[in-house]
Amino acid sequence: MRLVIVRVAVALSVALLACAGPARAQEVDPKALELSRKIATLTNAQATGDQVLSLIMPKLTELVVRANPGMEAQARDMMDSRVTPAMREMLPEMVELTAQIYARHFTVDELTQLTDFYGTPLGQKLIQSQPVLIAEAGQAGQQWAVKVIQKILKDLEPEFKQRGLQVPA
Repeated sequence: MRLVIVRVAVALSVALLACAGPARAQEVDPKALELSRKIATLTNAQATGDQVLSLIMPKLTELVVRANPGMEAQARDMMDSRVTPAMREMLPEMVELTAQIYARHFTVDELTQLTDFYGTPLGQKLIQSQPVLIAEAGQAGQQWAVKVIQKILKDLEPEFKQRGLQVPA
């Protein structure tokens, strides 16, 4: 049951990202965008994105592998040799999108304060701690999702049965 729940959680995350659609293009202050890009560099945003990929790609790979019974090795090879590297190549686009989002939500003054902050010892500590924080948060989020989905499915099992539905095992 745990594997099914993890698959559901991953599928749900992918679906939510797909449904979100592209953000509406808005004019951004060029200075704000410049500062946002500087923040992305200071915070090592591309490495953080790479770490996020490292967390999600094994789950996505397992979904693809399971969707291809009898061809598991070929599916895994495709994910490892083509899909994951292609995702990593696209990380600069994600970093640029993030910079644009920051530029829309923060003023030039606020972005200046953020760049100043990231230059302080505390700012550097935050940057250096990010990989561990992301890994722990990702693991905690996955554990939470599994626990919550298990509870909800168990609580709603009578209603599933009443409707003639099976709860995943």
